[in-house]
Amino acid sequence: MTAASHKTAGPLYAFYYGGQFILLGFQLPFFAGWLTLKGFDPAEIGWITGASLIARLLFGPFVAYWADHQSDERRSLRIVTFFFALSAAVLIFAPGKLLIGAAAALMMWCFGLLVPLTDTAVLRADRNGWLHYGQTRAAGSVFFLATNVLGGALLAGAGVIAVAPAMAMAAAFAFAMTFILPAGAGGRGGAKPVSWREAPKLVSNPAFLIVLASAGLIQGAHAVYYAFSFLRWEQLGYSTLVIGCLWATGVLAEIFLLARARGLAKRFGPATLLAVGGAAAALRWTVIALEPPLPILFVVQLLHALTFASAYLGAIEFLDRAAPLRLVNTGMTIMSTTGVGAVTGVATVIAGYVWDGAGPAAAYFLMAAMGALACFLALFLRRVWHGGKLFE
Repeated sequence: MTAASHKTAGPLYAFYYGGQFILLGFQLPFFAGWLTLKGFDPAEIGWITGASLIARLLFGPFVAYWADHQSDERRSLRIVTFFFALSAAVLIFAPGKLLIGAAAALMMWCFGLLVPLTDTAVLRADRNGWLHYGQTRAAGSVFFLATNVLGGALLAGAGVIAVAPAMAMAAAFAFAMTFILPAGAGGRGGAKPVSWREAPKLVSNPAFLIVLASAGLIQGAHAVYYAFSFLRWEQLGYSTLVIGCLWATGVLAEIFLLARARGLAKRFGPATLLAVGGAAAALRWTVIALEPPLPILFVVQLLHALTFASAYLGAIEFLDRAAPLRLVNTGMTIMSTTGVGAVTGVATVIAGYVWDGAGPAAAYFLMAAMGALACFLALFLRRVWHGGKLFE
C-alpha cells in the first residue's frame, strides 16, 4: 500500500465505471434502434430485456454470493466484465437473430451485476481510506451524460449501425481496466468469508425487507419517465434538443448530490435519505403529471438528485451500516435485481397499460403513489432498526 496507489484508486475506479456507463449511454437511447435494423420487432426486443431481468432475478444472488466469497474483489469484477465485453463483441459478428438476442441478454445481465459488484468494491475502498465513494460513483453519471450528448452526435453521422461497435469498445475498455485496479482497495480487511446459511438470514430480516421495498419503489417509480417521457414531451411539441436538456438537467443534479455523498450519508442516515427520496418522487411525478410550463419542468427535473441519488445513497448506506461486511455484495445485488430491477420491470408493464387506458397523467400519478408508499416505509424503518448491524 503506497501513497501513490491511494491517489490513483479513485481515478482508476472512475474510469472502470466509465466503461460500463458509456455502454449504458449508447444502450438506453439507441440500442433498440440497432436491434430494429437487425430485424427485431418491439415484442422481440421486450423479450430480450425480459430474459436479462429474469436471469438477474434467478442467478444474480448466486453470483453475488460467489463474489462475496472472493478474497480479492478484482477477480469477480474481472470475470463478470470479461463476459460483459465478450457478449458486446459478439453483437458485431453474430450471424443470426438467435445469437444476437442471446448476446444482448447476456450483456444486459452482466451490466446488471457489474454495477452492484463495483459499488461494493468502491464503498469498501472508501471505508478503507482509498477514495471518496460519491465522487467516484458520480463519474459513472458524468460518462453517461457525455455519451448521451456526444454519442448522439456520433450516430448522427455514422448511423445507428455504429451502436454495437461503440458498446463493444466501451465494454472492452472496462475489461482492460480490471487489470490495473489497485490491489487491496476494496478488500474485506480480514473479515471472515460469507456462509451460505447467512444470505437467507439477511433476506428475511424485517429491516432489510423494508429498505428493499422502499428503495425499489422509489427507483421503480422512474419507470414512466424512462419508458415514455420522450414520447410525451415530443407530443407536447418539445424538440429533441429541449428533451435532451431536460434529461441532462436531472443527471447534473444527480452528479452534484453524489459528489457530496459521504457528508450527506453521515449526517442524515439511511432512513432519512430514503424518506426524502420517496417524498421527492411523490412531488416530482405529481407535478409532471399536471404537465406544467417548460420552465417549471426544468426546475422539477432537479428533483432527480433526490428521487435517484438520495434513494440510492440511502440503500447503500443502510447495507454498509447494517449488513455484515461479508454480505454486502449479496445485499447490493439483491437490492439491484429484486428491489430495483423487478419493481421497475413490473411498474413499466403496468404503467404501459395505464398509459394506454387512462392517459399519461394517470401513469405518472401511479408513480407518485409509489413514491409516497416508499416514504412511509422509510419512516417506519426507524421503528425496526436503530442503526447497528443486523447480525454479526
